Amino acid sequence: MKNWIVVAFLLSFSGVFAQPETAQTEVIGGKKYYVHFVQTGNTLWGIHEMFDVSVEDIIKYNPGTEKGLVDGQKLILPVQLQTVLHTVLLKETLFAISKKYGVTVESIIAKNPTAETGIKVGQTLIISGVEKEIITSENIPLTNVKIEKVQAPDQLNEDVSKYKISFQDTMIQHLILDHETLYSISKRYMVSVEELQRFNGLKSSKIKPGDFLKIPIKKEKIQLLEKREIKPIITKTVDSTLLFSKKKHYNIAILLPFFLDKGENNSDYISTLATEFYMGAKLAIDSLEKMGLEAQVFVYDSKTDTISIKKILEKPEFSKMDLVFGPLSPDNVDIVARWCKVNKVRMICPVSVNVSVLKNNQFVYNAVPSDATLMKGFAEYTLNNNSKDQVIIIKSTNEKDLIMYESFRNTFISSSFVGVRPKLIEATMDNYMSFMRKGVNNILVFPTNEKSLAVKFMNKLSTSSTKFSDENIFVYGTKEWVNFDDVKPHYKNKYNFHYASPNDLNYKYPETEQLHLKYRSAYNSDMTKMAVQGFDVLYFFTSSLLLNKKDNDMIMNQFELKQNGSGNGYENSNVFIIEQENFELINVQNK
Repeated sequence: MKNWIVVAFLLSFSGVFAQPETAQTEVIGGKKYYVHFVQTGNTLWGIHEMFDVSVEDIIKYNPGTEKGLVDGQKLILPVQLQTVLHTVLLKETLFAISKKYGVTVESIIAKNPTAETGIKVGQTLIISGVEKEIITSENIPLTNVKIEKVQAPDQLNEDVSKYKISFQDTMIQHLILDHETLYSISKRYMVSVEELQRFNGLKSSKIKPGDFLKIPIKKEKIQLLEKREIKPIITKTVDSTLLFSKKKHYNIAILLPFFLDKGENNSDYISTLATEFYMGAKLAIDSLEKMGLEAQVFVYDSKTDTISIKKILEKPEFSKMDLVFGPLSPDNVDIVARWCKVNKVRMICPVSVNVSVLKNNQFVYNAVPSDATLMKGFAEYTLNNNSKDQVIIIKSTNEKDLIMYESFRNTFISSSFVGVRPKLIEATMDNYMSFMRKGVNNILVFPTNEKSLAVKFMNKLSTSSTKFSDENIFVYGTKEWVNFDDVKPHYKNKYNFHYASPNDLNYKYPETEQLHLKYRSAYNSDMTKMAVQGFDVLYFFTSSLLLNKKDNDMIMNQFELKQNGSGNGYENSNVFIIEQENFELINVQNK
């Protein structure tokens, strides 16, 4: 098979330790809870630290955890809410304030009745029900914040005073496996990368398989203080449609545009991509069967027209599906998503689709982050790694790029930051050079997918930046620039080109080499990017949703699913930061 260049599809990493804002959420009894699935190595103390929820409350809302955590176990943890005293600023409106704190205008008026007729500069408003992650040291002085006790649903008001909980500092030794990174180990044991580096005397994040890593943990001891009859706990879930009972045998559908009978809209290129995706998916299915999966896999030629899709959905066996992968065509995604919502079947979108498909449909999972999500991750990386540099964001003249611009800008300005928040300079193609300074790193962020604008920008930079040192200029673009042949590789190398990527495919990684060998053995051809996507998506979602086995780190993807608002579907929020160095693309987290 020919080695095709895979079409640029939005395939996402979070270079920071897992935080509650990246967790799934669920509404129970009108209250919002984080959802966490236990992984090997998790402890009650680690969960307490990550979600800022007391150990007593973890046990309270998850009866049975006092006996120990079980791998794959689902935990619900109350979202911490606060009451904020907000001082009205010039030109602020109730609507703007409500958006700022993630509450409704009605809730603000309920606490401040006089605000219904208008607000004044300097007026103090009581804002209740604000999620802790929204509040930053920049816009809310700590002296103006008081914590509002989270009220639990009645059915969860189980008394836990019968337990005495204590902790003891301890240390374990972890044998590093081939596929593990310092980041994945930090997630597993809920200990930050920085603490692992300090505890083991590491100067970087590089670790070697076969070495031992010391892990500082707190060992919990939970004692029963008194014996008494425990009343049965009645647990109610508001959205019962999302409860999926475990089955012995499953049915899985894969919808791919093979164009087996050619016909209208036939594309050899798209057909090849579909075939490569399936070849990777087949290897994943083989691996899952060895893990105990019992499933019948139905593979359909979905083509790219709506008639073909509707005929597939009408097939008798389709009503018995447990999981649907595809279609690849964005035009047909909405049709399948609506069918899955009505029939309560989980649907996986394996390539980039519009995030609107997630709206009011909790059955849909986007395996690939949107451009806006990539820019959010890019902004968080820039804020944490370039806070002492001159950060200049350049506004594109292409309206389609404005979503990325706003996502980066808003995240940079509002994300949590310790210390004095660095200033973000907003500029245009015409004036950005006037903001650059000598003697400091100039970070030029230009979020555009328009080829002509990227070429124009890089050419102008090359001719106009002669008075600045090349090593002090960093260009932060988008993943599309990798495919722009007219943007000279020399320029990208010269100006330290970075971009946010949904994936990190490196054939030198041990796990990639291992899969590549299996692929060659099975198909006698080289493994393509689309084939790896097929493997990663089928393996992760099938193992996590059907076998309840969690392993976020795949071959070129890391899956961190986040619900896009209550009642909506889930999107992968993982973002890799890639830079060009010596004409090679390198994941900065692996340097």
